[in-house]
Amino acid sequence: MTAVGAADISRLADALRASGKESDATTQRVAVEAANFLLVEMEVRVPVRSGDLRRSLSVRVEPNRILVGPTADYAPFVEFGTKPHVIKPKDKKALSFMVGGRRVTVREVHHPGTRSQPFVRPAFERWVDTIGPMIAEANVKTIQDRYYR
Repeated sequence: MTAVGAADISRLADALRASGKESDATTQRVAVEAANFLLVEMEVRVPVRSGDLRRSLSVRVEPNRILVGPTADYAPFVEFGTKPHVIKPKDKKALSFMVGGRRVTVREVHHPGTRSQPFVRPAFERWVDTIGPMIAEANVKTIQDRYYR
């Protein structure tokens, strides 16, 4: 077994101090990369009817956070489903829509609810255990590359 000399430990200490400054940039870079993995996973899992929900998936990088997911206002209803509910007109006396090629006009609709079709949570659960180690590994690699070449 080889003894670690004082010079080796001071070199490591210097590297760790300097790496603190670089760590934020490395962590941000890897977090954006992880967000893109999440985005792809959501794109694979999202139910598609018109394609609008899939097109609303995005990654947005802000100074202190990274947002990844759908921007469509109805996304929570797809993710979590809905209970049976009554739909009434907001500013008219009746609702009017087409059913089987015929115009139907009613005062209210008793909607049976919709089943949940989760795509955000499963995507997150698929990657959550990987993100922390990805960030840690990238930071260790940065230290190794810069100070131990």
